[in-house]
Amino acid sequence: MLRTLLAVVVALVVAACGSAQRTATATTAPPITTTPATSPAEAAWTEDMAAFAEAVRSIHPNPFWREPEADFDREVAAAPARLARMSPSDARVEVMRLAALIDGHTGVYPSEAGFHLYAMRLYLFTDGIHVSDDTDASLIGARVVRIGDTPIDEAIRLVTPYGAHDNDSTVRVVVPMLLMTPEVLEATGIVSDGARPAFVVQPRTGPERTVDPPVEDWGAFIGRTGTDPVGLPKTDRLFALARRDEPFWWTTLDHGRVLYLQYNQVVRTSGKTSLESVVEELRSRIVRGGIRRLIIDLRNNPGGDNRTYGPLLEFLRTDEHVNRPGALSVIIGRQTFSASTNFATEVDRDTAAIFVGEPTGGRPNLYGDTRSVQLPNSGLTVQVSSRYWDFGGPDDHRPWIAPDVSAELSSDDFVRGRDPVLAAALR
Repeated sequence: MLRTLLAVVVALVVAACGSAQRTATATTAPPITTTPATSPAEAAWTEDMAAFAEAVRSIHPNPFWREPEADFDREVAAAPARLARMSPSDARVEVMRLAALIDGHTGVYPSEAGFHLYAMRLYLFTDGIHVSDDTDASLIGARVVRIGDTPIDEAIRLVTPYGAHDNDSTVRVVVPMLLMTPEVLEATGIVSDGARPAFVVQPRTGPERTVDPPVEDWGAFIGRTGTDPVGLPKTDRLFALARRDEPFWWTTLDHGRVLYLQYNQVVRTSGKTSLESVVEELRSRIVRGGIRRLIIDLRNNPGGDNRTYGPLLEFLRTDEHVNRPGALSVIIGRQTFSASTNFATEVDRDTAAIFVGEPTGGRPNLYGDTRSVQLPNSGLTVQVSSRYWDFGGPDDHRPWIAPDVSAELSSDDFVRGRDPVLAAALR
């Protein structure tokens, strides 16, 4: 059903959401005018691009909500000749760019395309792209200055079109992952040899260094780090990241006066614990007294199955201790996507919650529930959104849910173990 936002935005890891009504219909494909193929490779790509365009029109409920149809058709018509001249790897990356024109779930997911990752995690902090995890601990917190001869700001500009996205906030969480992908860096001309990318970094102390991180496949990266490459790593540096690999868990903060629920994946169970049982635990703790606020942290939640969060939403709507001004805070961010944005949208609509953090990576009304399409000659798999979720209502055209209280991390906060976002929610 739902995939995981890694793939999103990224062509990342999430996929779609739960159950709502489709409010738009797919368009009928006009004929795409192409010049006669000049080679077998071009003919094969012409067939693949026709299959891609047909899938987008027949599966997606409203494929041209953002990109004008005429522009899309021009891109598809011009693609075969260009793809035929590319290496197989560069061609896969180029199809990723074409799919990224549609929405945050539609895309060529790097993990499915056979792409790799550098054994170095990057993150876009308030003060730029920094290393947030590395096999060399001395690099954590180092600022990326350039990759090869390409200044980091230019590298960001070059990779941005390859990230599937719902809004600019999704782009912010996807760009670091793209900068960690050798195939993307080679296709964009940022590096000529993916094995020797020459990341130039400025450590927190000492001179600049040039590093060539080893290359891993996606499975090895996730197996080593415990999490996908999108967002911040699982680490004890910050309380809110120490258990980010668990779907949900709760504790008390502020000397037992605040309940804190970290909701990292929209699923029914976390290990042997159901979300429904967690709700009952929270309700019971509130009844015992002394609780002044509930904080729900959605910062690391890329989505899941939106049919599963009902017990939690009903609790927030109906509990008189929770649904009142000042009693409920929800932490959101760039990785709050797909089904977790569905949840946040309903909380925003039905409760007195205060939202803290960054704009969500997903739109209140979004496209999701992807279907796989395999292109006939290249064998490349493209995921195409098949449903429209209008949890915000027909008049909600917001690109994201914006926080009532803005807060985000600097690289110094991360290295020193400070969390100004959670601090803001506690205030």
